[in-house]
Amino acid sequence: MSKTDKPAIKVFQVHQSAFSFLGNENVLTELSDFGHIWEAFFEKGGYEPILPFAVDGKPINIWYTNDADEKIYSQGFFVGDVDEVPGGYTLVTFPASDFLVITTDWMETSDEAVGENGNGQCNQYAKTAPMPEGYVRNDGEGSPITAIEKENTDTPKGSRYEVWVPIKGV
Repeated sequence: MSKTDKPAIKVFQVHQSAFSFLGNENVLTELSDFGHIWEAFFEKGGYEPILPFAVDGKPINIWYTNDADEKIYSQGFFVGDVDEVPGGYTLVTFPASDFLVITTDWMETSDEAVGENGNGQCNQYAKTAPMPEGYVRNDGEGSPITAIEKENTDTPKGSRYEVWVPIKGV
C-alpha cells in the first residue's frame, strides 16, 4: 500500500457487557476546543492516575449524554473495581449494548492509526455506515452513548483505530 492509499474499512458487530469507565469528563458546547481539552487532560496527569484500574490498557474515548442531559466527551479506560476515583476523574457505569465497529486493516504504527487514514477515515465512515439487517442506530433515545473510540494500537498484529456505533435490534 502506498502512502496515498487508504486502508480498507472493516466493519463487524460486538456485544459489550455492562461496563465501568474511568475518565476525564468534558462537557461539550459549541465553543469546545479539543486542543484545550487534550492539553488540560495531560496537564492533570493524563492516563497515568487511572491506568492502575484499567482492564484493558488501550485508551478509550466515549461520547455520551450524562444524567444532567449534557453532551460529554471523556478520555479514559474500561475499568474493573475502583476503590477510590482519582481527583478530577469521573467513574461512569454503562449498560450492556451492541455495537457496530468501524475500523481498518491493521497498520504498522500507532501514528498511522490515530491519523487521517485511521481515526479520520473511521469517524467519517461511522456517520453514514449502513446498519446490519435487523438493526438501527441506538445513539439517541434509550442509549446514553453516542460513540466509543478505541486506540487499538501497538498490538502484535499492528495498530488500528476503532469507532463503535451503538446499535439495537428492531
